[in-house]
Amino acid sequence: MMSYYPYRFVMNYKGGVDDPYAQKTLYTFNSPRSHQGYMVWVEEYEHHFYAIKFHLRKDKNNKDRYSVMTGLGEARPVINTCIRIMLDIANRDELSSFGFIGASMLQETTINTKRFRVYRRIMATYVSEEHFEHRFNIKKSTYILLRRKAMKENPNLEYQIQERFIQLYPYFE
Repeated sequence: MMSYYPYRFVMNYKGGVDDPYAQKTLYTFNSPRSHQGYMVWVEEYEHHFYAIKFHLRKDKNNKDRYSVMTGLGEARPVINTCIRIMLDIANRDELSSFGFIGASMLQETTINTKRFRVYRRIMATYVSEEHFEHRFNIKKSTYILLRRKAMKENPNLEYQIQERFIQLYPYFE
């Protein structure tokens, strides 16, 4: 059984003309262990694709918020909480696919980052290949869970998601 922290939905943010995503959803939770607050952002893109991002609440204005190591020793329950949010979305949206970037630490390259290696191991453990096809790019430290049902309906799904990310983030070229 996966242990996670209780979380709460905060609000939806609708994307505007200059906003690259249709919607962002904010969830928050507090760690009973470290007493720190976390923010989880779920960005929803075309084709029922969701990107999950999280950081400490205290780092919300830090430009490196996704690269900072917390040093709190609670990576597993924090990541499990993000997975629980992801699985709740998956239960509501039967065509949903998901993606993560294993952001590099401040002195680390973007290739096969420490975070990516952790995410890859945890995803393989908790997310069944029955419903999702697991794809990853070690050079970019990215992990994608493609919903098998969505791929049957749209055989170009993976390509379309990759193309959108290249448009949004030149990092993916």
